[in-house]
Amino acid sequence: MSDDCGCGTTNADSCPSGADADPRPAKGSDLANDDRRNPFAEGIDRRRLLKSSGAVGATAALAGCSGGGGGSGGEDDPVPTMFVFNNGDRTVSVIDAESDELVASPFLGTTASFPANQYSTGIDDDHDVLWLNVSGGVRGVDQRTLEEVAYVETGYGPNYPNVTPDGNHLLIASGGTTGMEPEGDENHAIFRVDADRDSEAFGEVTAEIETGYVGPCDMTLGPDGDYAFVVDVADEAIRVLSVDPFETVARVDAGEPVTDGNVLPFMCTSSFDGELLLVENGEGTLGGEPEVPREGSESVWDVSDPENPEELAKITRDDGLPGAPITSEVSPDNTAAYLFIPGEGVGVIDLEANEYETTLDVGGSSISGSWGPNREKLYVPVQDANQVAVIEHESREVVETIEVGEAPTGAAAGTVRPEGDAVANVQGSLASLGITFGEMEASWCMDGHCYCG
Repeated sequence: MSDDCGCGTTNADSCPSGADADPRPAKGSDLANDDRRNPFAEGIDRRRLLKSSGAVGATAALAGCSGGGGGSGGEDDPVPTMFVFNNGDRTVSVIDAESDELVASPFLGTTASFPANQYSTGIDDDHDVLWLNVSGGVRGVDQRTLEEVAYVETGYGPNYPNVTPDGNHLLIASGGTTGMEPEGDENHAIFRVDADRDSEAFGEVTAEIETGYVGPCDMTLGPDGDYAFVVDVADEAIRVLSVDPFETVARVDAGEPVTDGNVLPFMCTSSFDGELLLVENGEGTLGGEPEVPREGSESVWDVSDPENPEELAKITRDDGLPGAPITSEVSPDNTAAYLFIPGEGVGVIDLEANEYETTLDVGGSSISGSWGPNREKLYVPVQDANQVAVIEHESREVVETIEVGEAPTGAAAGTVRPEGDAVANVQGSLASLGITFGEMEASWCMDGHCYCG
């Protein structure tokens, strides 16, 4: 982060720009969403104003506007941590995943709706890069310093990354969204990137698959890192990739639609043991204003034989699904799937019976979540409540709520605690008051929603 105490600021009336100094290159900025919501357009919440003003004063008084502090955690000393990306003020809230308490919300200047977060985030892992899906590519941020260490420019607005379990490869599905026009002759692509910090090629694209205009819309991996699954939204298919060599080894039809439109598979999540694949379906037609309104469904697939996926069940509105799920997380024991359903809460599917069980009230609307490093609790950013709801898997109940920054969207686990940076913390407090710094880079958003579709 910048250590210039005299960095100029401005009040964010429209949110896309602010200070006259930006520590990051503006790569991909031409693909950023210029219509993203200004969270302060209707004024600043008085409670947040008082809290943030106090934080600014205390931090500035203690630090004298200079960097400092020391990080903790690492291979020999893991510190269970959650990183929550606040889309409204471009801060990152750092949460102690043992006490479920907020540590700090330093200014990051960028955000993520779906950071790569399934593997290399457990308590025994030491992968220390946060891979953030931003408009136009993916940024790598060091967990200890919160400084950028890599940037992968894809040329596509939407990007959905995942890191292989060994931490050596980053895979990115680029171009897909249910808001695409139904027809086109452009290419979309899937990338493989060197994610090994010790490699001379770190951050470089090592292989690429051009898919045609099929809309690869999400990426998930099996536990051995040999196979990856991609949903091609416009081609009504589930694609199976070999990671090395990087190639398509199978494609299967996404099944029958439950409406007069198309299935539109657009998000997917593999179980930790590689036995199951959860797929979110749009169930309607493509385009910003679909001819057949999308109502959503959830499919459960058997991928124990990765090259021959088989659909086991599809959960629809008739089965109790209250809305269209955006994405999901599978419990480590494969007994439950947690669905993020905007405006409804978090849905729970009993994976032993493949039946819809219940909807958990998380206090607002959410589109994503992430397991903590111990994979016992699910952390769910609640965008319109500025909180993170903590779901305990054992009880399948919300056991805690944590106040974070403005419009939290994505989350990722880690075992490293960022170093203290007084300047970044002061900037974070100012950002929560609506004072912006730099470009305020966006994650991929459609109509104000930061997800694929």
